[in-house]
Amino acid sequence: GNVEGGGEMVVVMTRDIKVGEKITADMLTTRAIPASAVLPNHATKPEDVVGKVATGPIYTGEQVLNAKVTSFNEQNSLAFRVPDGMRALSLQVPHEAWIAAGLVQPGDRVDVIGITTLSKTDPLTGQEKPDVLSGVIAQDVEVLAVAQSIVRVVPNLDQRAKQASGATNTAGSPLGDGATYEKSISVTLALTPEAAAKVALIDALKDDVAQYRLIVRQKGDGTPIAGRVTWSLEDVFDTKKR
Repeated sequence: GNVEGGGEMVVVMTRDIKVGEKITADMLTTRAIPASAVLPNHATKPEDVVGKVATGPIYTGEQVLNAKVTSFNEQNSLAFRVPDGMRALSLQVPHEAWIAAGLVQPGDRVDVIGITTLSKTDPLTGQEKPDVLSGVIAQDVEVLAVAQSIVRVVPNLDQRAKQASGATNTAGSPLGDGATYEKSISVTLALTPEAAAKVALIDALKDDVAQYRLIVRQKGDGTPIAGRVTWSLEDVFDTKKR
């Protein structure tokens, strides 16, 4: 409602929340702002949005808009989290280095690099030589989900043998202390249909022929990559100038 001085009271976030996250009372506060800064369809009372779920990321200090929250009772389904016009594509993760050491989290935004390691025949000599290409095939992509499995830590068997006063261990069994770590096994991205087709093509090829990499963007950086986005082995070693 209106407050003294011509401003209006709006509901704002006290911390960042991600897509699909449920809003609780401690995430909200009210603030008086100039009427000219009030956005259409804004929430006016915290109780109107508590218990609802964010349909997109909402950042600290941002006005809560009714269009960005919902009480949809299937909010935990993957389809709910897919932005308008996008498609969800899941990729297997053979090596965590492919997705920034497995540290990528839902809500992060990434670029996708495709790498192909094919070969071509030199028309003059008839010899085969590497034809390696790397390029950004999707930009500013939202990570929707990261599936993980719990993996037991590999023990230091040499150290265990020392602790056993010279007793040798040939079984190779874990220490049994319950230590584990999480290993990412798949990642789901929100892509345009065109970008999804490109990324799926790279993912479908054998790992020794084609691979992908996710490179994480700084929060809030949606700037398109300037200049060229495709590189060859010759570009890396600058052999064209020799």
